[in-house]
Amino acid sequence: MTPPVAQRVPALATPLVNKFYDRVGARGRANKQDQLWVVRCDNDIVAAARVSLVEEQHFLCGVFVEADYRRQGLAATLIRQICGELPGPIYSFIYQHLRPFYEQLGFAAVASLPEHLASRLQSYRHQGRDVLAYCYPGAVDA
Repeated sequence: MTPPVAQRVPALATPLVNKFYDRVGARGRANKQDQLWVVRCDNDIVAAARVSLVEEQHFLCGVFVEADYRRQGLAATLIRQICGELPGPIYSFIYQHLRPFYEQLGFAAVASLPEHLASRLQSYRHQGRDVLAYCYPGAVDA
C-alpha cells in the first residue's frame, strides 16, 4: 500500500471539500478564500483540512478524517504538509483530548493570542467547545 499523500487543492475544489465536510458531519464550511488540503482514496476525499487567513494570521481548522480511514496517519499527513508549505506561525484551536497529537507534530500552547483570534476563541468556548489555543512552530508565551 502506498503512503497517503496530502495535496493542496485550488479554490475551485471548495464545493467538493464542503461535500466531504457534510458527509462526515463537520462543523463549519470552507470558503473560496481558504487554503485547502485533502487526502484522496480512489479519487474520493477521505481527509481534509483548511487554513484561513485571519487578519494576516494563518489559522488551521477543519481537520477531519472519514471514520473508516482513521488511525492511519492521515490527519498527521495533512498537518505536516500544511506546516511544511506555509510560513509560521500557524494558529489552531484544538480540543483538550488532542493535545498529545498536536504536540507531537510541533504545536505548542500559547498563553496569548492576537485580538481577533482571542475573540474567536472566546466565542468557541462560549459555545461549549473545550478548546485550547495552539501554535506551530511552537511560539509559546512564557
